[in-house]
Amino acid sequence: MNTNHLKMTIALAGVVFFTSMPVRAFETEGTHQVSGEIGWVDVHLGTLELNRETPTETKTTAYRINQNETRVTDSADKMFFGVNDLRAGQYVTIEVPDGQDDQVVQKIIVEPMPESEFQQAFGELKAIDIEAGTFTVEERVRIGQEEISRLSYFVFDPDNIIATRSPSKEPVALELNPGDVVKVEFVPLDGKQHARRVTLYSPVVTTTTTTTTTTTTQ
Repeated sequence: MNTNHLKMTIALAGVVFFTSMPVRAFETEGTHQVSGEIGWVDVHLGTLELNRETPTETKTTAYRINQNETRVTDSADKMFFGVNDLRAGQYVTIEVPDGQDDQVVQKIIVEPMPESEFQQAFGELKAIDIEAGTFTVEERVRIGQEEISRLSYFVFDPDNIIATRSPSKEPVALELNPGDVVKVEFVPLDGKQHARRVTLYSPVVTTTTTTTTTTTTQ
């Protein structure tokens, strides 16, 4: 009796395995991938804003995300995360259904940062003193499966630091306030973190539909 039951179990497992294969294959069909830098992400609104470089400009497109439907993985270690782990400034590849850019994104892959002579930090600006040339950023970093917050301290030369406002790469005046979300590019030197460039990310997404940002000169 036990032998027959075992044979039946194995047979059923085989049927499930083979019948499930076309389903997984179907999930990858009819989709295309788009890569770029996250300009802004709002889990509550269900929106991710992606900046993509083109030969002539930076295009900004908003995509829908969902905590239950959007899967997030890391290309380096294949670990699974949630949409709450996504940050402005990260480089990602998203999987979008063909012809259905207004649908919820099914998959997001967090890519390694492009090679650079600088190290990078992302987070919320907590304090800044332009005259003293110092500021503090609160980062949210992941250690294994645990996410923690830490304060990072930077020094900078007010006359030499480069400031930009995403998605533009053009330099702007250094106008930062506590609460701003920033990316800092820095070099460790003499026991201090010397900031060379800071990018400001602003919460400009107000809808959850797919849109393309364009600039019109009047």
